[in-house]
Amino acid sequence: MSRSKQVDWAICRNLPTRIYRNLLNGKMSLQQQINKSWLVIGHVTDAVIKLPQFYVSEPGRQRVIASNQKNVHAYSSGILLDPSSVSIPRSELREIYYCPYSQAYFTWKNSNEPLSSADFLVVIDNRVFCTVDRQQPQLSLF
Repeated sequence: MSRSKQVDWAICRNLPTRIYRNLLNGKMSLQQQINKSWLVIGHVTDAVIKLPQFYVSEPGRQRVIASNQKNVHAYSSGILLDPSSVSIPRSELREIYYCPYSQAYFTWKNSNEPLSSADFLVVIDNRVFCTVDRQQPQLSLF
């Protein structure tokens, strides 16, 4: 049984969306709010989120550390764009990283510099990047 669901870009684009790595299928899962519940609308290896904010649930992170079993406790939330309609030069992107065992927040990969928001989050071949020109406000934990 396949655990991958295709996104209907005509219906789902330009709406508030959560994105997180799905450890069962290796892709990025997209959720949108439907009737007050966040439901998975698809799984992708390429996506663009406008004005993403990054969230880490500290209680969820602590459960991962205590049980050594991963769960969805960290994600980004913003406006979903159709990746075929956006062109961002690769030179304006930096890869981002999150590991619950070593940090309580998303960071720029290879720098440990905290990341809480960006202009764009871009997933290319399942690697996650952000634009680098946005001012970084204080971190938001829930």
